[in-house]
Amino acid sequence: MKKIFTFVALALATFTASATDYTGALNVSVNGAALPEQETTVTIVENDDQSYGMELSNLVLVMGGAPIGVGNIVLDGVPGIQGNGSTLLLVKDTIQIAAGTTPGIPFWMGPTLGDVPIDMKGEIRGGQLYFSIAIDMTETSLGQAITVTFGDNFQIKNSGFEAFHTASVYDADSVVTASSDEPNNWHSFMSCTGSMASFVNGLPHTFISEETRPGSTGSKSVLITSSGVKLGIVELPIAANGTLTTGRLQAGSANAADPANNACLDLANDSTFDENGDPFHALLNARPDSVAVWVKFKQGTVDEENPYATLSAVVTDGTYYQDPENPDSTYNNVVAKASDTRIATNGFEWQRLSIPFDYETYAANGAEAKAILVTISTNATPGGGSTKDSLYVDDFELVYNSTVTGITVKGKEVADFDPETTEYVVELDEPTADITAEDIVVSTNANGAKVFCDVAHLDNEDGGSVATITVCSADLKAVSTYVVETKTSGVIDCISGIEAGSGEVEAVYNLNGQRVEAPAKGQVYVVKYTDGRVVKTVVK
Repeated sequence: MKKIFTFVALALATFTASATDYTGALNVSVNGAALPEQETTVTIVENDDQSYGMELSNLVLVMGGAPIGVGNIVLDGVPGIQGNGSTLLLVKDTIQIAAGTTPGIPFWMGPTLGDVPIDMKGEIRGGQLYFSIAIDMTETSLGQAITVTFGDNFQIKNSGFEAFHTASVYDADSVVTASSDEPNNWHSFMSCTGSMASFVNGLPHTFISEETRPGSTGSKSVLITSSGVKLGIVELPIAANGTLTTGRLQAGSANAADPANNACLDLANDSTFDENGDPFHALLNARPDSVAVWVKFKQGTVDEENPYATLSAVVTDGTYYQDPENPDSTYNNVVAKASDTRIATNGFEWQRLSIPFDYETYAANGAEAKAILVTISTNATPGGGSTKDSLYVDDFELVYNSTVTGITVKGKEVADFDPETTEYVVELDEPTADITAEDIVVSTNANGAKVFCDVAHLDNEDGGSVATITVCSADLKAVSTYVVETKTSGVIDCISGIEAGSGEVEAVYNLNGQRVEAPAKGQVYVVKYTDGRVVKTVVK
């Protein structure tokens, strides 16, 4: 019998402030396999000491169609890091899960698990809560690695193509005339709209495949195929590209290259779902840096003029957008695009594609990322290729960078910066080395990484500050911390007067940064020279 799994959330102890409830999608995966999504409510409270508590009560998950009681998940005293208009919640700890109280659940496994390790990264932003919890219990009797996410729209759901449903086309008498296995949360021609839909939805274009990319933890991929065009009961030898999208396909023209044939999304139509209950859009909460995906491609008959498959991903603000774009329309709602129109056969071997997003071209739009339209097709040319082309797709991923590439303090670069080195001392040519968070600039290789900076001032005669810099990837998965201490430039001990150096004295300051006209012997001062030097001096 398979071991029953568990997961952890967070538990709430004693709160001293009013609570805020957040309702959203909770997703759990066990050893990489996703369980059915459920809607739940998480309570967040800010304590008087500016720490936070979280509570997820009466957690019940469904596995194999059976409800499994987990319990009440409790954590308190979680430190909150403020910045960027949001609050970052980070905690590594062990907790114990208490029994829930939902009627009809005969057994709660939480209390039997003992200490449960958690590694949580969360964020409160724009009135929304997001968190990701990694629970590594592989070394326990449970033997499982569990991931829990809440409010997570950082990845496209079912992007590993492990879950499928049957999509069908019906005639006027509700009789099925065609059907296809489509991956959940993705769509092909069975749900196509438009005046020419009947020409392309009479034949299947997507199939469940048990071929998986090298190293995959899953057991399935999706196979996308081209076909002919069906006219009544006759299949015409005209290539119809196999296409899969997170939006909805439209067939509005007999001319394959006409932009009336497209994939589209529009969050205003979020009440429109396919027969599996999946919306014709994919929500997005952040700015990914690239697309990573595994593909395996071949043409049934080689088309030397049109040899490539294609993938396009467009981040938008959620208003109407179609791919390909209508040349008569303006799309100021685009945030970024990533595309590869030259996916080659590569000997019909699996290949991993990494496609960067272009944000710079669309920066002037000022659009906020709220949705993403992904379209994958067996040929980059509409109507190109043959009627027997095959494109396998596995493990589609939105990649979020977080590597720090440099830090400056009051415009001065941290010398010899290395992302793997986390502690630095910076000498400032300033009367005082005290700084604020606004004096720190952090450069990264990411479009949406979050930077949080906390500055503490040193209480000593030399002044200075210590800045703790936390950098988190936009999807909350990667976090790095750097400590930068500031001090004034080097000390020259026991000089007579303040006349050393090639430049003339411009100003003299005490260690509080105050300008003085008559320095006293034996005291330490900061001297600024006309040649640009700033030195700390003991007057003798």
